[in-house]
Amino acid sequence: MRLARSALGLVLLVSTAVVTRSAFAGPALAGDEAHPSAAAAPEPDCGRTPDDPRCSAAPPPEIEEVEFGIGVRLRSVWLPRSVLELFLSRAAGGAQNYGIGVDLTRRHGTTELQLGFEYEHVNVGQGVWINRGDDVAMGNEADYVLGPDSRTGSGHQFGWFTIEFTFLNHAELTRWLSLRYGGGLGLGILVGELDHYNIACTGATNATPEPGCVPERFGGTGMYSDGGSTPTAYDLPPVFPVVNAIVGLQFKPTDQLTINLEGGLRTLPFLGVSSSMFF
Repeated sequence: MRLARSALGLVLLVSTAVVTRSAFAGPALAGDEAHPSAAAAPEPDCGRTPDDPRCSAAPPPEIEEVEFGIGVRLRSVWLPRSVLELFLSRAAGGAQNYGIGVDLTRRHGTTELQLGFEYEHVNVGQGVWINRGDDVAMGNEADYVLGPDSRTGSGHQFGWFTIEFTFLNHAELTRWLSLRYGGGLGLGILVGELDHYNIACTGATNATPEPGCVPERFGGTGMYSDGGSTPTAYDLPPVFPVVNAIVGLQFKPTDQLTINLEGGLRTLPFLGVSSSMFF
């Protein structure tokens, strides 16, 4: 009986030692298989389950920075004779002049806000001009408008200096090419003068105003209606509104450099090219 109790005590002692060793054992060996419940949980799909708490740590979307740029523009402005004669009985010729300007631009994403400054000559064709509704055969006067040439005209340049704000948007066609469109408003300050003679025509009609409406200085037979041969400047308002409507293409050789080919209306029709550098 004593031997049986001794054997039972030995078994309990060995069992206790085994349990204790298992409780304090280190991590499983590399060959041990992990319990299925210990596998890592899958990453949440924050696009489908944005309310998942684990999605709150996702980085915020990238915010496009505001950039500022400076550029130059070159434009050709024209006004065809056919358009002028919608408002006149006769025009001596259309207008086609060049302008140069500077742009200050604020860019945010695909939109641009421009402050532009530009100077253009606005010289029209030299010759006989007849107001709408006038008939020189019935005694109405004609205007003989002078060009800027110092030998054959008045020697005075006429043009305007403009300041305008323009809002532009861009529809990306490729990474480096976009459709460019927008509009704006501004003011044009007239500079210089546009000179003319008031002529009493002799033997002329609206259809054939020469030489009867041409002053003697230029080989015609027209008479100066004011009794003198000194040309008179038109009394024009000092400021005109500028209305912009622009469409074109924008090329981006780099993210900081843009080249624009554009046309549209800037009170007068125009075609031009511009380029800006952004910082």
